[in-house]
Amino acid sequence: MNHDLNHELEQAKDEAGEVQQLPDTIRMRLDHTYRIIENSPPVRKKRYWTGLLVAVAASGLLIIGSGFISPVMAEAIKNIPVLGSIFLNDGDEGLKTASRQGMITEVQQSVAHDGITISISELMYDGSRISMVLTRQTIDGKNESFGQLGSKASQRGDVNGVQFYVDGEELGNYGYSITGVGDGAPNSDIVTLSPEGLPDEFTLEVVIRGISVSEPFRFSIPVKNSAADRAVLKSEEPKIHDNIHMEIRSFKITPATMQMIVSITGKPGQDLKEFIESVPDQYKVEDFINIDYEVMNEKGEIAKSLGAMGSGSGSHLTFTFMYEPFPTKPKSITVRPYVYSSEHKKKYIPELEFNLPVEE
Repeated sequence: MNHDLNHELEQAKDEAGEVQQLPDTIRMRLDHTYRIIENSPPVRKKRYWTGLLVAVAASGLLIIGSGFISPVMAEAIKNIPVLGSIFLNDGDEGLKTASRQGMITEVQQSVAHDGITISISELMYDGSRISMVLTRQTIDGKNESFGQLGSKASQRGDVNGVQFYVDGEELGNYGYSITGVGDGAPNSDIVTLSPEGLPDEFTLEVVIRGISVSEPFRFSIPVKNSAADRAVLKSEEPKIHDNIHMEIRSFKITPATMQMIVSITGKPGQDLKEFIESVPDQYKVEDFINIDYEVMNEKGEIAKSLGAMGSGSGSHLTFTFMYEPFPTKPKSITVRPYVYSSEHKKKYIPELEFNLPVEE
């Protein structure tokens, strides 16, 4: 629902004036905030909100803490979105939904070494992925983001990375991505992990190394699964085609993420090398099985991919795929495996297609 923010603030301002006990300091802060909003050029409002929120929040805390809040003021505050949230402004659709539904933890931790400050401001964990906002600031004012600096370091052959620990143990096999935010916050990135088998509550330690200083930047963050609404699906039996035995080990649905874990094996007793060698070339790229998956709901809507990772050991190949959630919870999920033809067109493999009902 769209709201006329200026109109609501004017109403709140007028209503606040009717409260006789409102202290002069709060009145001055509110008047100052209104003038800033009214006089700010439209093209700068999006960037300005981040700093402005501190003043607005301080005023709100003083008003609410003192008991000076009217119904109109309460309604106006409730209808103001969290405009300073990078997840809400620049995240994928799942992170935006998580922000709207209150699934985000405000971390607000900063560590400084040798004129460089690294901050983690927001974090979301829904049982499928961990996403966090990483911001880098320097006293020289260049303020290159961690991702920008990492790209340059990679070109030079330097080490520039992040390590993650869960309850003191280094995180093992997991997918990892880092996405630049852009004009909204050019020195920030959204870092996303897709680990398996984490508990609903744990302590996450983030250690950042190699950013032109010898001392690592260490963060310790209590993390809790924030997805109250979640569904876990799996295939009842594997599909078999061209020596490929495929099953959906897990398909998790939360308001923020859809995560699918696919297991692929060959014939019983085949080791991984023998299995891959026996698979037709149309399913392989450089001796590795390269099948992608289209995820569709009962309306025919196709989910947007957020990335994937794969690994192999023993006789199994395991792939983890992440997708943006559908606008509404689906009644069923269809998983359509495909490969690209030589003409770069999708060639579906109907023999390996799965239909997964979603329980209410």
